[in-house]
Amino acid sequence: MTVMVVYFSLYHGLGEYSILIGCWVLKMLEFGGAPGQFARYGRWEAGSMGELSFSLKTNISQALVLYLDDGGNCDFLELLIADGRLQLRFAIHCAEPAILHMETSVNDDHWHMVLLTRNLRETMLMVDGEMKVAEVRSKRKEMAVVSDLFVGGIPPDVRLSALTSSTVKYEPPFQGLISNLKVGEMPPTLLNSQGIQNDLEYLCTKQNPCFNGGFCSIQFGEVHCDCSHTRFKGKYCKEGKTWLMGIRGRLAPTNHISRIRLLPLCRNYGPI
Repeated sequence: MTVMVVYFSLYHGLGEYSILIGCWVLKMLEFGGAPGQFARYGRWEAGSMGELSFSLKTNISQALVLYLDDGGNCDFLELLIADGRLQLRFAIHCAEPAILHMETSVNDDHWHMVLLTRNLRETMLMVDGEMKVAEVRSKRKEMAVVSDLFVGGIPPDVRLSALTSSTVKYEPPFQGLISNLKVGEMPPTLLNSQGIQNDLEYLCTKQNPCFNGGFCSIQFGEVHCDCSHTRFKGKYCKEGKTWLMGIRGRLAPTNHISRIRLLPLCRNYGPI
């Protein structure tokens, strides 16, 4: 999980003020667990070889984490939470599905790193320091992949006949956080989603960046702070007005501070 860290320091010298403000960098989705929720990504080409990794945080004991298949024929791969532990099931060329049951509990509300590695008939699953490998006894070596990559649930518009696994649509949707989802070294393309809060929405609801009573909203894909009902200004409603004693003892606003510099400072914390 990459979380926001704010650094606020004020330096003064030769009429110049420098303000260090940390960067908001999140690569995370929040799943509420409501019926019909899903995150739909572009296809993971996992037919012969490939890697998929992510971190998750949850407190539930049963849920669908991710799923892909060949469009309702024979091949599929599903990752579930069962009894608080990850369970992998996959099949190739209508052979008997291979199943992996992990020992590491993941429903403890802590972050866990997950790695899936495809290698022809074999699939390896790693959770934190635990690793297991399963192999399908099929005539064909490669897994056929036609569907998109579904995370946290199956879209309601996907028919049962188009799903190779007859039970996957009835699995409870995932509830919790998933961060840093990567296919190989790159994040997959998020095609659409429902019932999911993304990075920016998470900022406003859980890590509000607006100070001094500023109102947080998402506009044109960016966090916006409305400072109009506060005595502050700036992107995050952090900049106060400077007042000097004017004529007849009245206070008057001034801009005598010659310059204010914003120095970005980014740090990543949590699972990478």
